[in-house]
Amino acid sequence: MPRPSLSENAAKRKGEKLAQKTVGAAKSVIETASNLVDTTKKPRKRTTSNASIPTLKFTTPNKVEGQLPQFNPQQYQVSDPLSPPKSMPQVTQSQFVSASRIYDGGMRALQLTGKAFDLTRERFVVEGKKAKTFSAGVQTATAFEKVKGDLTDYQIQLQNNQQKKIELGTAKLRTTTVQSIAVETEKELSEKLAQAQAGAELAQLQTQEKQTKLAEFKLQLTPQV
Repeated sequence: MPRPSLSENAAKRKGEKLAQKTVGAAKSVIETASNLVDTTKKPRKRTTSNASIPTLKFTTPNKVEGQLPQFNPQQYQVSDPLSPPKSMPQVTQSQFVSASRIYDGGMRALQLTGKAFDLTRERFVVEGKKAKTFSAGVQTATAFEKVKGDLTDYQIQLQNNQQKKIELGTAKLRTTTVQSIAVETEKELSEKLAQAQAGAELAQLQTQEKQTKLAEFKLQLTPQV
């Protein structure tokens, strides 16, 4: 068999290095996915409201490029389709299968992580509905208590009105009694006036009678000539 040329050996070494980089990138993806899964399992600490959110890594667009896999499109440029350059990065079949398995596992891990985020989102939605429902229940209870207060005020006002009716009846009875007393007092005073007038008239008649007797007695005492 002919020995491989230096260019072929160099291309092979480049392919092996690229495969190692690919495997390393795949491992990094798996580690990142596993870290995300672990962080979803661990209880999160409450943080204060800041301009940047520590749990979100993609805060600025200039950080996106640093997280992309290394890729040089010029290494895959082909001028002659029938004679591809031997310097093109290559991997063996076993390296391809191994790296593909790692990538597939990483994508499955990311899909599971995404499902965990979907579940957490739905949980937050349900928690929000629970809070709104509780608030509606509190508002309903408050409305019931207001109705109870209105009913209590009505009953108090009803009792006050009944007491005022009783006081009104007592006042009317008192007025009627005073009027009756006034009528009877007026009658009594009229009788006393009549009695006083009769007494005065009787006294006047008695006075006249006594004056007449006195005059007759004086005539008897006068000597006759």
